[in-house]
Amino acid sequence: MNFKHQYVELSDGHFIPPLGLGTYKLQQVPNSNVTEATKIAIEAGFRHIDCAYVYQVEEEVGLAIRSKIADGTVKREDIFYTSKDWPSPSGCPTLTAGSWR
Repeated sequence: MNFKHQYVELSDGHFIPPLGLGTYKLQQVPNSNVTEATKIAIEAGFRHIDCAYVYQVEEEVGLAIRSKIADGTVKREDIFYTSKDWPSPSGCPTLTAGSWR
């Protein structure tokens, strides 16, 4: 995959690939599969990785990203990791102070 000219400009001037790897998995799929799939996706050219706390695979995705940084496939500044902040049971968002920076 070649994303060289396929980016969307963000309000801060950075460019993010519009296509990202979704990391949701079914419960019966081992979490280790997410690590391997994420590594393969990065090797194939994905630079936008989408995750969420409720997927329960954030650690595995992080391991894959760190592995691909360590082996020189990518630099940290090449990767866009996006996540979701879910509403709390009371219906109020659970944003942290740094979420909007």
